[in-house]
This record gives sequence, structure tokens and C-alpha cells, in this order.
Amino acid sequence: MRKVIVFTLGLVVVPAMVALYVNHASAGEGWSVQSSYIEACSCALFCPCYFNTAPDKDFCKFNNAIKIKSGHVGKVKLDGLKMWMSGDLGGDFTKGFTKGILTFEPSATQEQIDAIVSITPKVYPGQWASVSVDPVRRTILWEKKGTNGHAKLGDGDAEVVLTGVLGDDGKTPVKISNLKYWGAQKNGGFVLAKSKHHYKGMEMNYSFEDANGFFIDIDASGS
Repeated sequence: MRKVIVFTLGLVVVPAMVALYVNHASAGEGWSVQSSYIEACSCALFCPCYFNTAPDKDFCKFNNAIKIKSGHVGKVKLDGLKMWMSGDLGGDFTKGFTKGILTFEPSATQEQIDAIVSITPKVYPGQWASVSVDPVRRTILWEKKGTNGHAKLGDGDAEVVLTGVLGDDGKTPVKISNLKYWGAQKNGGFVLAKSKHHYKGMEMNYSFEDANGFFIDIDASGS
């Protein structure tokens, strides 16, 4: 996934996002998130979307398992919240992105969901045809063991398995630094991995093997 253009929305979350962005982010209280990602997409490793205006196919379908280590939107605390973002960036980013889907855990409060929705256009700036909130809450498994990772949504509605790519010494993960991640002001580098992942739901169904993947920690904030 990459960062480009200007954020516009349609369909499910438009009214809520506009109102909440004013309530939480423009009230002088500010927002910030420090998050860890297990991320995968349909491109080959490493995703050319970060250097071009198109993926290596006619689409870029993705799964992001996100763990917020600490964060807030105004007075709403987000510490420890996990969420899942899936969708398709489309095949030509100069024409905008196709679809994003946000899924939350059963433990997430409506206030937290509204807060996350309100900052989505800041963390993921771009022209989206739609960004929807999945009405079904699901548990989210997020685990990293050594150079490998595993994330699962619910009973397997979506899943990502990352196998770390090692450098010449056969021990140290390959890492890309000095590369911007979407709207985040800082990141700890893209730690590369091969991915196997799938998603089924919200009128989307896809599965990929030997595809792009990485771990990344980001810091994003705003007023």
C-alpha cells in the first residue's frame, strides 16, 4: 500500500467521518497513534506501489493487521486496540483508490471506532471510492515470532502469514529505511517478508501466495 493524492469518501462512513473529524481532530485536542503492522498485498515483493502510480497487476488487494500500542483522538484512548483493514487500491492510483474495509474487535467501543474512522483520512490520505466499516465485530490475532508473523481475523475470514526475508548473513531481516509510509510522520522501516494471505467478506474475496509483505511500526499525529 502507498500514499498519494487527496482523501475523499463515499458510501458507508461519509457522514460519520466528516462530523467526527470536526469533533475529535479539529477541536484543538489533537490525535496521535503509535501502531505496529502485519501487512500484505497482492504485489510481488517489494511492492512497486511505493515508487510508481500503479501496482504490478490491475489491482492491489491488501490485508493490514494493525495493533495500536498507544494512541488517542482527543480524549478517546486507543491504547491496545487492534483493527483490520482490507481492500483494493485499484490499478491506476492517478484515478484514486477503489475500496477500503475496516473491521474492529468486539472489545472496541463505538466511541473508539468513531475516533479511528475520524483519523483514517489522515493516516491514509488518498482518493477512495469508498471506505466502509464492517458491521460484524471479530477477534483479531496478532503475533510476531522472530522474523515471522501471523494475523487472523475471526475464525479465518482473513489471515496473513509472513515469512521474513533474511539478508546475506542468513540471520538479519532485510529492511528498507528512509521510505515514507502513507501519512505517518515516522516509521521504523519496512521489515520485508513473503506473504500468504486471504480475505473474504463485504463483497470481496481474494487469496495470494508468495506475495509482498512486511512488518512496520509507525508514528502518526495531527491537530
